[in-house]
Amino acid sequence: MGIIKLLPARALPLPIVLLIFNQVHANEIFGGAISANSLMSDNTTKTALEPIEERQDTYQAGLTADYTNWLIEAEADYQLYAKQFAEKSQADEEYVDGSASLVFGKEQEPFGLELNHSRRMLLQSPAAVGLVENMEEREIISAAPIMRARVFSSDMLFLQGQVSQVKFLDDDSRDSSRNAISAGWAHPMSATDVLQFAIQHSDVEFDQQPEFDYTLANAMLSYAVQLRKLSYRVEAGVNESSPETGEKESAPAYKVELEYISGYNNMRASVSQRLTDTSFGDGNDYSSSEIPSGDGLTASLRRIDRKTADVSWSTDFICARCLFSIGASVEDDNYVEGDEASRNTRMSSAFSYSLSSAASLKFSADRSKYDFDGGELTEDYVTDYLAAEYNYRFLSGMNIRFFVRKEERDSDNVESSYEENMYGAGLGYFF
Repeated sequence: MGIIKLLPARALPLPIVLLIFNQVHANEIFGGAISANSLMSDNTTKTALEPIEERQDTYQAGLTADYTNWLIEAEADYQLYAKQFAEKSQADEEYVDGSASLVFGKEQEPFGLELNHSRRMLLQSPAAVGLVENMEEREIISAAPIMRARVFSSDMLFLQGQVSQVKFLDDDSRDSSRNAISAGWAHPMSATDVLQFAIQHSDVEFDQQPEFDYTLANAMLSYAVQLRKLSYRVEAGVNESSPETGEKESAPAYKVELEYISGYNNMRASVSQRLTDTSFGDGNDYSSSEIPSGDGLTASLRRIDRKTADVSWSTDFICARCLFSIGASVEDDNYVEGDEASRNTRMSSAFSYSLSSAASLKFSADRSKYDFDGGELTEDYVTDYLAAEYNYRFLSGMNIRFFVRKEERDSDNVESSYEENMYGAGLGYFF
């Protein structure tokens, strides 16, 4: 597992340290948690044949941070997991899940720099059963410097570079690097909306398989509106990819995002089409689903023409102590090389109720449906996940929880179908 080394504060001149982390003009939120959870599973290897009953223990440590001052904006949310299996049905595993970003320079400043880091656990392929031994960590690190110049009093010209590294901690055959440069123009049409045009050129290189290298060029026109309760953004353009070997491919690119926040309701919706590949995928975007995803991974490197649609809604209108949320998404992947295609339809819902200021109940349900077309991945399947949980938080920061879960997979192949029931308890401390 990789270790990120941070430059110690004593290596910087004291006046610079005091300016960057000036507490008088800073907003900061720091938190953390440690917990231990133990559960019993009646089918720990998620199999239709000879299920194994086993106790699983999970030790977890988390850190969250949100810091803003006159110069920087920083966010971090990481979880460290250590899983142990009493009957050794799988090897014990430790892994990290989370992300962080650090932005130097505000939008009105002539120079800026954005640094990002993320790690996610992914299934080795979309058809794999969701066991820890069938998953691997993907890490993405990127740096993006930007220069801005104001023209005609309100318009803005910008030039941005980006360097990214994608690493798979268990198998480096899909590692990649990407270098991009983009330029654009932004024109505020009023105090609430802005029009922008940008072009970008990217070089994508695969460390172990250079024959799959390609370049990507795109041009996008976007219009964004920010109102008190409603905000939306519309982008449209074209992608053109040129592989190291083979023919150029062109495809439309678009993205529409909408968010509405009122006193009781929070609604989000988006649709998009873009070109990516089986190394970078969705860029480690966070998914609220309890069912793990393969994010388009296959046995070989491929470019993906990906279409997505997402919608979610949460509300506390039902009662003062309730929070209800529901969401759905569709992800269509068409592999540029070969005739494979897949569709992943996900649905999720959750309902929480506060019994008191310390006690709460939560019910959740998730469903993931994979449909495959062509290639070797031909076994369509549906996975359902149901859970109920009781939490009680003491004034000291201690937390106790009891939970039950049920997971079921229905596949065209009977041997890939299974049913698993789990129950357990956990103890944690928040600070």
